[in-house]
Amino acid sequence: MDLHDLQRQWDTFGETDPLWGVLSWPDKAGQRWQIEEFFATGRAEIAEVLAESARLGLEPARGAALDFGCGVGRLSQALAEQFAQVHGVDISPVMLEWARGYNRFGERCIYHLNARADLSTFPTASFDFIYSNITLQHMAPRYSRGYLAEFLRLLKPGGLLIFQLPSHPRARWRRLIQPLKGSALFRLYQRLRYGQQPIMEMYSIPQTQATRLLAAQGGRVAAVQPNTDADAHWFSFRYFVIKNA
Repeated sequence: MDLHDLQRQWDTFGETDPLWGVLSWPDKAGQRWQIEEFFATGRAEIAEVLAESARLGLEPARGAALDFGCGVGRLSQALAEQFAQVHGVDISPVMLEWARGYNRFGERCIYHLNARADLSTFPTASFDFIYSNITLQHMAPRYSRGYLAEFLRLLKPGGLLIFQLPSHPRARWRRLIQPLKGSALFRLYQRLRYGQQPIMEMYSIPQTQATRLLAAQGGRVAAVQPNTDADAHWFSFRYFVIKNA
C-alpha cells in the first residue's frame, strides 16, 4: 500500500468511525467510544510512557514534542499537558479536522498534514521528544524505515524517541505472505474480500534490523520492551532511543 492509498484508507476511517479508527478496541466499533473515555486513554498512556522513561533514567526535556500519526489528537492532547509545545502529524486531512476540533491548547498544540515519505516540514534538531504508537505498523517498511531515520534527524542531541513496531508475525503463514503485500495479486484479493471497506494493513521490521537502522542514524537504543499494542498475531516491541550528542 503506497502513501496515497494509506491516506485514502484513513480518510475513510475518519469519515465513518474516527475514534475507533485510532483505537480499535473490539467493543468500541460502531461509534461506541465516549469522548472523555477516549481521551483519558491518551492521558494514561503518556503518563505510563513518561514514568517508564524516568524509571530507565531517560527523562526528556519538556520543551517540544512530536506526535507522529496523531489521528484525532488522542496522544498529542495528553502530551500538551506535559510539554511546552506539541506538534501532531498525520497523513489524513479528515483525521486532522477532528484533531483541530478537539484541540484544547490553542497554539501550544499544532497539527500538520504530511503525505510525504519524509518529515521535511520540520528542521533538523527540532524536538526534545518524539512519540509514535500503533502508527508505523500500518505502513510498508520502505516508508517506516524512512520515518525512523527522520525521527533521529529531528531529535535534538540527547532527545528521546519512543516508538512501537511489530518485529514479525507469530504464525509462519503470515510471515510467508509479507513479501506479497503491495503486489497486484494481493490487492486483488483485498478488493474481493473487503470491497470498499477501509483496511488496516499490518507490517513489521525485524528487531535486529530496526536497531541497526537506528544506530546508523545516530541513535542509541537504550531499551527494547515487549509490547501488546499490536494485535495478538504479532510480536511487537516498544523502543526507547536516545539521540547521540
